[in-house]
Amino acid sequence: MTIAVGSTSYVNAIKGTEFEGMSIQMMAAMVMLEVGATKKKEAENKIAEMKGQNDRAKALNNLLDRMNAEMGKYTKDEDSDKSGRASILSKYHKEAKALGIDTSNWVGTDIKIGENTITPGIPKSAEQWRAISSSIQHMAENCNSDNQTQMVKLQDFMGQYNSFVSGASDQIKNANQILQGLAKN
Repeated sequence: MTIAVGSTSYVNAIKGTEFEGMSIQMMAAMVMLEVGATKKKEAENKIAEMKGQNDRAKALNNLLDRMNAEMGKYTKDEDSDKSGRASILSKYHKEAKALGIDTSNWVGTDIKIGENTITPGIPKSAEQWRAISSSIQHMAENCNSDNQTQMVKLQDFMGQYNSFVSGASDQIKNANQILQGLAKN
């Protein structure tokens, strides 16, 4: 590759590249636009990540709402209520596990009865249920808190994108001014 410089603001040729015959300002503008496109892509990825976190928070809250609706009838710490809570936890066990909730203390050991496998619940006191409920609620709140942090990063990417696009625009204006100056002479 050879570079021939005609003046401080114009490169006559960078042979064999897409920049051949371009002014320095136009090359700078193209580079800035490329970096800006990268920042835009990073912002789009951050938005997708935030959407995933938002969806997870909604799923956690939805699960908790459904579980709370069923748990409402078990208000005492009698054996029947404890077993009822355990039954509800067993019912939602797989869904909760898929959402990343630690369900290790929700259910007992699988029991094989004929061709069926059941997973009995471990009887739960009202206090134990409140702890499980609080844990799920905390996970959902963490998703929302993480989204606030991600929003700051998104704003940074968008600011960088805007800066690079603005810089590219300035470089193009400078190149046009130089060309107009040369055309007048």
